[in-house]
Amino acid sequence: MKLGLFSLPAELATYRAAVDFAKSCGIAAIEPYCDREFREPDVEAAKRLADYAGEQGIAVCCFSMMTHVAAEDNTAEIGRLKKYADVAAAMGSPYLHHTLLPGLNHNFPRLPFSAILQRVVRSIRDVYDYAEQAGVKCVYEDQGYVFNGCERFERLLEAVNRDIGVVADLGNILFVGEKPETFVGRFAPFIDHVHVKDYLFKHGQNEMPGACWLQTRDGNYLRDTIMGHGSINFEQVFRILRQAGYQGYYSLEYGGPEAAVNAIKMSADNLRRLYGRAAEPQR
Repeated sequence: MKLGLFSLPAELATYRAAVDFAKSCGIAAIEPYCDREFREPDVEAAKRLADYAGEQGIAVCCFSMMTHVAAEDNTAEIGRLKKYADVAAAMGSPYLHHTLLPGLNHNFPRLPFSAILQRVVRSIRDVYDYAEQAGVKCVYEDQGYVFNGCERFERLLEAVNRDIGVVADLGNILFVGEKPETFVGRFAPFIDHVHVKDYLFKHGQNEMPGACWLQTRDGNYLRDTIMGHGSINFEQVFRILRQAGYQGYYSLEYGGPEAAVNAIKMSADNLRRLYGRAAEPQR
């Protein structure tokens, strides 16, 4: 099992510091985002990070970014994504992962899904073709209210007509009322990367629990928590991925209210333990 680190404690000011933190936690890779020294695309900074990470024995497992490519005209955002494809290539990342229509709210375009899908597919193809020439593969996750859930993700894969990869985000699928084991079981052959996070759950028939809680598409509530403390059945998910022969990274993503350094370390320990238990024979 290869463990990566996506979300970083706020006190880490640079990705060079993230390399050191990952190494101290026994984590094998980092997954940079378009923040810190990569708030703007910087190929030279990417090369420096690649050199330092290599010296420390830490890999770069993916480069991720939040973006919106469901507008009628996505020219500017496509240009930005292409620049970050060059950044991903320079730091030695095999993947560029970007969102499609983010946002955990119902403020998405008042259009049929098929119309939104057409817009997004045009953008994906343009960015994918550019990134492929740079030696980077584009991968996409179940995220938000629109491009999430098994049925819509199937339609996305069919429409793109490119060899895109799937990022199985084990927490995001909960926002559309589906289970991670269902998503992973359906798309296992296409999964190139995994985001690991966990959520506490409260039913929407109750009042909003308060700060740090998020609302799902159908009105339930989720709150980020330490991996293994929430509602996800990780052993079941890991058994599916092991059986499918998945060899990629499990990249920890944490955004809960607990102190991030300790939460990440606890999450890493729990991930290793639950992954190991998934390998044990079933009784």
